[in-house]
Amino acid sequence: MITLSQAWRGGLVACALASFAAGAAPRYPVLPAQSSLQFAATQQGERFTGVFKSFDAHIQYAPEDLAGSHFDVIIPLKSLDSRSPDRDQALANADWFDFAHFPNATFHTLAMRATPTGVVADADVTIKGRTKRIAFPFAWKAAASGATLDARVTLDRLDFGLGTGEWADEASVGHKVEVSVHLTLGPGVADPASASAPRPTARSTPKPTSKPKR
Repeated sequence: MITLSQAWRGGLVACALASFAAGAAPRYPVLPAQSSLQFAATQQGERFTGVFKSFDAHIQYAPEDLAGSHFDVIIPLKSLDSRSPDRDQALANADWFDFAHFPNATFHTLAMRATPTGVVADADVTIKGRTKRIAFPFAWKAAASGATLDARVTLDRLDFGLGTGEWADEASVGHKVEVSVHLTLGPGVADPASASAPRPTARSTPKPTSKPKR
């Protein structure tokens, strides 16, 4: 028979193991000067490229702990540079990104899975208040100084309500937008959240009450 003391010790061990597993994936700081978030699209049949000059990326990853890995990115849309002041001004208005009401785009992974061609993250991309679930395959290369992450995905701008009215016509602006990510990361560090492991709450066992004598 398992005693209350043994069950309590077993609960502590299970809790410690769960905490260790959850904190196994280290966090990697992004080196902004060596990283980029670029995009390419077409306007009236001509290809153009642009960049988001600012983004805040939180990267926690370990190939052996995909369940404990995740990426979270916030992109201030005002940092967009399409290499055309007139186009940048148009992209800021309500027909496009609507900077005034939707200042940020976000990227958040929900799960990661190993495939024959590499690791793929299932992620939610939110732009202009609309969220789209995408598959995000990426290449991770570890190095003594940290790591690099490279990825390329294609988004449909209409999924996010970008380019309404006359701009919805693909002859004007192409529907497909290719997004390229390159992150140079510093050395991984332990996740601070795992420093304090959760502890099970002690529960008192009520004593049986004696029946009143008749």
